Amino acid sequence: MIHWADAEVRLERDGTSMRLVRGQHLVVELGWAGARGSDPALVTDDEIEHNLATDAGRLLQRSAINDGWRCRWVLVRDHDGSVQIDERLRVRPGPEYALWSWGSGVTAVFTIAPAHASGPVLAFRLEQGYLEQTTSAPGAGAEFRVAPDGTVLTTGERMVTVLVGQWYATLAEFEARLPAWMLETQLDDGVTWWGDVADYGVSVPNGVELGLFDGQVSVDGPPGRRVIEITSPKGLSLVSLEWVPQLEQVLHQVVSRVLEADREPNVVEAFCLQLAADRRAVWLDPVAHEILDRVDWEADGSLFAAAFALARGRSLGEAAVVSDALRMLARYPVGVGYGRVVMAGFLASLGVGVDLQARCLEMLARPAVGRTAALESSLLHYRSLDSGDAELAGVANRLGGLLPGEAPLLGWSEQAELIGLLELCPPEWPQANYYAQVASKARGKVLCAYVDGRITSAEPLAWLLLTPELSPTA
Repeated sequence: MIHWADAEVRLERDGTSMRLVRGQHLVVELGWAGARGSDPALVTDDEIEHNLATDAGRLLQRSAINDGWRCRWVLVRDHDGSVQIDERLRVRPGPEYALWSWGSGVTAVFTIAPAHASGPVLAFRLEQGYLEQTTSAPGAGAEFRVAPDGTVLTTGERMVTVLVGQWYATLAEFEARLPAWMLETQLDDGVTWWGDVADYGVSVPNGVELGLFDGQVSVDGPPGRRVIEITSPKGLSLVSLEWVPQLEQVLHQVVSRVLEADREPNVVEAFCLQLAADRRAVWLDPVAHEILDRVDWEADGSLFAAAFALARGRSLGEAAVVSDALRMLARYPVGVGYGRVVMAGFLASLGVGVDLQARCLEMLARPAVGRTAALESSLLHYRSLDSGDAELAGVANRLGGLLPGEAPLLGWSEQAELIGLLELCPPEWPQANYYAQVASKARGKVLCAYVDGRITSAEPLAWLLLTPELSPTA
């Protein structure tokens, strides 16, 4: 065990995992996936070394407190000729923390930030080596390849990976330490990306235009995410640029696919279809309206079933449908999204000429299930800065603040749920502008994923549409 300020680095005796613990909470666990352990080779007050082994060779591991938490791995190939490298580093955040990663090759960074508070935040920068995010193993954390695809290690060669972790008061404090170009990788559709990388090798995929002007590199691409490769003396960086499409474009894409499918839409798809019609993103013919009229939302009984019924009832001016949807919602657990649908019900009731304010206030006062749902209720009902700001900061942390990258352990629907919470932040709160920027960035990532085909389900889009107003202009 190594002490680091008010935290402790705890290593398994065989060195196969390293855990950072702060107070009673696990912050993060690091380990070389598949490594075989051994007793420590060196133990001092501020450093522990192990001689591990993998299928690729010997692995020398050192964990030390030296101007931060420094983790060093040296993979040595000293037998049996050459081998292709597929070694991985595993990162697992503690239950109260969220992982955000930019597995960009030699410029990789990742953060471990509180999920229900602003800080402190543990941020890692890759000092030496290469990290590229791979598909995450459910429940086991995120994994990063430590060498580009096709890398071969020959006998006598070695490969070094060095991570350095530091504490920061907030995620925003860490963001301020990064180069400006790292925070400017998301652009509106049609906007050119500029980078001060003219001295390096730059490669772009098909459909992307590369230019050079006044010592800077320009890149233009279609809506969606495109990965460019930048080769510097340090090595290969994989930079994901995102050109964000308009919401209506994505909405039209999703509902057109629903209308073309030879089946009845589910309630989530029906909800998107109804709001697309309200926003005039698509024209519904009489057949499509008949399909929406046949949606058995009462039998479904889900949160989005109620949201669909409210939107449909408001659109048709049917007070009975709005009232029935709220009655069904009153039996639903108070989870994330519940408060937004209740508020939508109240506003829909006003639009169809019935006064359901008392019922809606009573529903909003029900105890929430979990801290995130309680935050939503607070933002809609009490708007308490004392309790709400810390939780909102945690939501922003889970979405990576303004950092580029991904939340490897969060699904798209989970991210879309959180975006809506940030958008509920009262404008008078001190961090409202920052939360709005984080929400905009995260929303852009979801929309790009639809354009690229990385999301095919309608559910994440439905969460983005789930505002209290449920209006054509929301």
